[in-house]
Amino acid sequence: MMLVERQGQLRTLGSYLDEAAAGDGRLVFVSGEAGIGKTALMGALTDRVGDRARAAIAYCDGSATPSPLAPLRELLPALPPEVWPPEDAHEAAARNSMWLTPKGPSRQDLFNRLLVALREPPGASDSRPYLIVIEDAHDADQATLDLLLFIARRVHTCRALVVVTYRDEDLDDRPGLRQLIGDSASATGTRRLGVPPLSRQAVADLVAAEGSGGGPKAVDAERLHDITQGNAFYVTEVLSSGEETIPDQCRDAILARVANLSSGAAQALEIVALSGARVEVAVLEEMLSQGLPALDEALSRGLLVETRGVISFHHELARLVVDEHVAPGKRIHQHRRLYAVLAARGTDPARLAHHADLGDLSEEAVDHATTAGLSASGLGAHREAARQFRRALRHADRLAPPGLPETERADLFWSLGYELYITGNTAEAADAVGEAREIWERMGATIRVGDAWRCLSRLLWFEGRNADAHQAGRRALDVLEEVGGPPTPQLAYAYGNMTQLKMLAGDGDSTRKWGAKALELIDDLEGDPAHTELRSNTLTSLGTMEVVAGDAPSGIAMLEESLDMARGSDLHEHAARAYVNLASTALSQHRIADARRHVTEGLEYCTERDLDTWTHGLLEADADLCLLQGDLDATEAKARALLDQPSLPRLHALDPLVLLAHVQGRRGNGDVEHLVDRAVALAEEAGEMQMIAPVTQLRCELAWLAGSDDEAAALALDSVEIVETADCRWNRGGVLRWLNPEGLSTTHREVAPPFAAELAGRSREAAAMWEELGCPYDQGLALARGRDPEDLVEAIGIFDGMKAFGASERCRADLRAQGHAVPRAPSRATRDHPQGLTPREAEVAELVARGLSDADIAARLSISRRTAEHHVASILMKLGVTSRRELDQRALPTT
Repeated sequence: MMLVERQGQLRTLGSYLDEAAAGDGRLVFVSGEAGIGKTALMGALTDRVGDRARAAIAYCDGSATPSPLAPLRELLPALPPEVWPPEDAHEAAARNSMWLTPKGPSRQDLFNRLLVALREPPGASDSRPYLIVIEDAHDADQATLDLLLFIARRVHTCRALVVVTYRDEDLDDRPGLRQLIGDSASATGTRRLGVPPLSRQAVADLVAAEGSGGGPKAVDAERLHDITQGNAFYVTEVLSSGEETIPDQCRDAILARVANLSSGAAQALEIVALSGARVEVAVLEEMLSQGLPALDEALSRGLLVETRGVISFHHELARLVVDEHVAPGKRIHQHRRLYAVLAARGTDPARLAHHADLGDLSEEAVDHATTAGLSASGLGAHREAARQFRRALRHADRLAPPGLPETERADLFWSLGYELYITGNTAEAADAVGEAREIWERMGATIRVGDAWRCLSRLLWFEGRNADAHQAGRRALDVLEEVGGPPTPQLAYAYGNMTQLKMLAGDGDSTRKWGAKALELIDDLEGDPAHTELRSNTLTSLGTMEVVAGDAPSGIAMLEESLDMARGSDLHEHAARAYVNLASTALSQHRIADARRHVTEGLEYCTERDLDTWTHGLLEADADLCLLQGDLDATEAKARALLDQPSLPRLHALDPLVLLAHVQGRRGNGDVEHLVDRAVALAEEAGEMQMIAPVTQLRCELAWLAGSDDEAAALALDSVEIVETADCRWNRGGVLRWLNPEGLSTTHREVAPPFAAELAGRSREAAAMWEELGCPYDQGLALARGRDPEDLVEAIGIFDGMKAFGASERCRADLRAQGHAVPRAPSRATRDHPQGLTPREAEVAELVARGLSDADIAARLSISRRTAEHHVASILMKLGVTSRRELDQRALPTT
């Protein structure tokens, strides 16, 4: 069948290959519905490219729980041999009973080896670029999706065109693929390309071509297009069925073609369908009663295709139709036969687990699914690992007495819990760990019981169930402290967990108490494999608490020691946590330069290692910095980008919601109720001061902006108790500043210096402190709430300068109420300018940027030189620069 209406896509992909040959690689996502012609397009691309590139195609198999990185394995013959080290260097990961970073084969090593291959030509004799096609990414395992994200972020440095096809209708059911596409959207080398349905004319051309070749003559092209909606696969299936009438259902066309096969060919088709997306010729040779000739009929009719000793259906849709019509008894029988043949050949455990599962071979399914789950976990395919452990547990329930030993059953639940935790399913993870704990309790495995309580504590915290998390943490201690003998890592983990819980609650004394106990025990574990990780984790919690409580030098020293330990030992997640806490604690104390440094260094570290959870935390800190520095436009853009992330954890939505509400309120836009309601719900769900206090401060500020000081004071009063009990001077001050003087207790705990000045009524002193810290909005707020007329005028200038017109309007209202003259508000044009310049100032700024002197500007605009000088001075102030040279170098948007 000829290829129609795809020349534009072929030209585009060809141009991307030319760019790749020049060292500017591309990763292209090609999307379209099932059967639309993506595979045909890829075949045409490789044919057209010919010898210009080193081409290789790999497939993601959705017929079973996929083997991790199976597409990469399939590509290996076309890649340098060093990309994948010898198999004996990658034994399955041992079960991780501590819930630490999984040990085993290094994905990072495999990813880096592939990157080197794509960047460098394989040898002086062959400098062609690579053309790599990954088909059906909607069925990709998690490790493969992670690999594609890794390549997407770096492909612009490679001599490779990587094409990834997927079904766009499957995106809603494939969160991993949706996240990949979202996370890679901003990468330099990624592109998108859609494959649309065939037009009516294209269908008519195909009908005409088929008729001219002696095929059916009576096919109505218009009706064929209406039924198939231009789906290329269905069009070709109907035309290939040999029928002169068009069936009402496209699958009927497929079944009609199958019905015309001989019994031997039909049996071969069924076995290929049950085997999965592809099956080796050698396997079929043992399975087919009539031998390999039984394949010939289906191959000659185009139902099956053969590529390098592998048989597959012409299209997955046809395989699914045939698979669905295999009788239940025959299905089980053939899966058992396939299992026996593949087991004798030492096939991959994931594939064996699939056939054992569908063949109702429970003992074998438990064995292979467990092995496959551990292997998947070691390679970072955590969703696939969870599926395998669920499969093993499902078949464990079917085993004849005595069944699976209790120890193995508990280990399966424990492993399942870890994989669910890693993939963000914390509620289900808690259930699985609870099942393991109950088994260990029956067995009297005290240490495992205690460790399970500790893990439950962490999981419950992620679910926002703080009281239950603390209770579970206490249960862990009750159990583990009763264990005799030498100190155990599990008890050290339990102490570290309590340290972290108390730190998150802002309880400094308790954090120090539990941290000291943890460190003392960790010192006794010198030489234990968990020693470095335990110490790094505990120091991060302790250091964070000290900074928040006010002892910045001590806390920063601990955080930096933790970071150095984690980086030196390649404990990536712990290094990332240290970066996030260094940045967030610097932000909490308004140490803007330190926060910016940690955000910059942390983003570089986390992005390079694809540590997306922590990258998100650092991007939150980046947006927070913009708000502190008064850049409302940048704050809004970054907050919206955070909320738009497809896999945003529930609690991680809180910070961008608060930021957006601040921006809208300060601008005077008004419509913030939906943002505030969501933020309040999330903060109340968490129940922690570090989340409640920022939301309270937001609500108080919005009430003040609306002219309701009493409401602001009442909201602050509702949160006094929680901020008074927490060791954070800055969060406490941010709430107490909104209380009415008569409602302020003289015995409140210490607050940060700028807030202390505000509470004492020294508004100008507070404003000076905020100015020194580089926080202009807080500077203006301190002046405004002092209500001195001169201070209000100064505050108006500050707020107008940052386009916080909602705040400046509140100040103007206060001046009017006092009977004082009110500075004129900026015009609508001034408000709309990105830097708040008036139309005339925008003209002057453009001329300054072009190098004109004040005299030249005056002559050009027919104004006096003194007026031009005033305009330039105003522009420099609004843009925050000190010289004309800086203005020359600053890019100014057109108006």
